[in-house]
Amino acid sequence: MSYLLNSFSRLLPVAAIAFLLGACASTGPSGAPPKAPVAKAPTTPPPAAGRRYEPPEVAAYRPPAQPTHAKPQMAKAVQTLLRRAEQQQAEGQLASAANTLERALRIEPNNALVWNRLAHVRFEQGHYRQAASLAQKSRTLAGGDAALKADNDALIQRIQARR
Repeated sequence: MSYLLNSFSRLLPVAAIAFLLGACASTGPSGAPPKAPVAKAPTTPPPAAGRRYEPPEVAAYRPPAQPTHAKPQMAKAVQTLLRRAEQQQAEGQLASAANTLERALRIEPNNALVWNRLAHVRFEQGHYRQAASLAQKSRTLAGGDAALKADNDALIQRIQARR
């Protein structure tokens, strides 16, 4: 009897493992819903005998229209610095006006009006090459502001006339 009990105790763990593995491999329904069959895209029939394939008409490319953006609102600090620079420039304090405008550019480096005003100050100081460069930078940043572009162009022409 002990022989039988000893064999049974050896077979019991093996049977339990086989039972558990068999339960994991079942192919019965699971908790997930069944997948819907995937529909295949319809294929175009081959051209009829005697007819040539003609590609569909494609409209000519048109670049998208340029968006019209409102002018960005200038920061109050930049507005204040611009007024101060105008006052300094009117009083003949050109170095102070240039420093004030450079401060404004540190706040808004892409502000075309500030670049334009700095170009005018540099022109008055006699720094013509730098003034032309600043006016060109302002023109590049001006976007759709035609009046500012025209002012930059006029300043550049004045500079070229001085050379």
